[in-house]
Amino acid sequence: MRLSIRSSKGGVGKSTIAISLAKTFAYEGHYVLLMDRDIVGYASYLAGIRGPGLVTSLAEGKDVDVIREFPLGKGSITVLKYFGDGPRYKLDLEKIHRDKELMNVGWKYYNEFLARKKYSYFIVDNAPMVMPNDEINRYEHMQFKSLFPDIPIKYLVVSDSLAQTIEDNVKYAKVLSSLNQEILSFIINMIRPQDLLSYENIVRRVMTELRCGIGVLIPFNEELFQFSGDIEEFPVPQQVKELAKRIRAGEQGIIS
Repeated sequence: MRLSIRSSKGGVGKSTIAISLAKTFAYEGHYVLLMDRDIVGYASYLAGIRGPGLVTSLAEGKDVDVIREFPLGKGSITVLKYFGDGPRYKLDLEKIHRDKELMNVGWKYYNEFLARKKYSYFIVDNAPMVMPNDEINRYEHMQFKSLFPDIPIKYLVVSDSLAQTIEDNVKYAKVLSSLNQEILSFIINMIRPQDLLSYENIVRRVMTELRCGIGVLIPFNEELFQFSGDIEEFPVPQQVKELAKRIRAGEQGIIS
């Protein structure tokens, strides 16, 4: 299964959700590929990848050193730094797509990385407000489907707890749904702990609007907000562990 983590804006905790899901599935005995396609590259930073991502490495003719594997439990997480070098990715992509030879080299690396193991889960941490037909998404998505035509792709939309951000993400999710993208879960992150109960009606309404099966409410966690250690030490919220369980079992409902 491919789980694509999306949001209409940055700073809402997409990377937290992506890393936490990857760790949970790995501890359950799965091989997980975490594709860091965010412009910040937080997951890659925690994985110790300090050099440029795949796209920038290709555009600048640098050595490609963009992947790390971490055994966890009976499984493992492999982190692939795809972007992660700020907004320059658009210019880098344009340069690569103008050069057929360079583009072929890039796909050769991509295919090799995705075929290293028989991954059970591909988790994608995306840049904000990515649309299916954007260049940042279109070519990679097509290549993935050519490699894994039978793997389902599902979307998890993440918002912070601000009312405007929630509504913006509902609109964004509706656009994705209109393009036949399945919204598996809507996640409201960074809620004040004393306000959790008041958000249940909000997420229930959103789930009905989007016709998605899982709503998740996650309280603000200072430890996560300030975390800068290794990916193995990254603290996984209990709500994300339950989310992983429901995804695996095909169960629905609200998690808080």
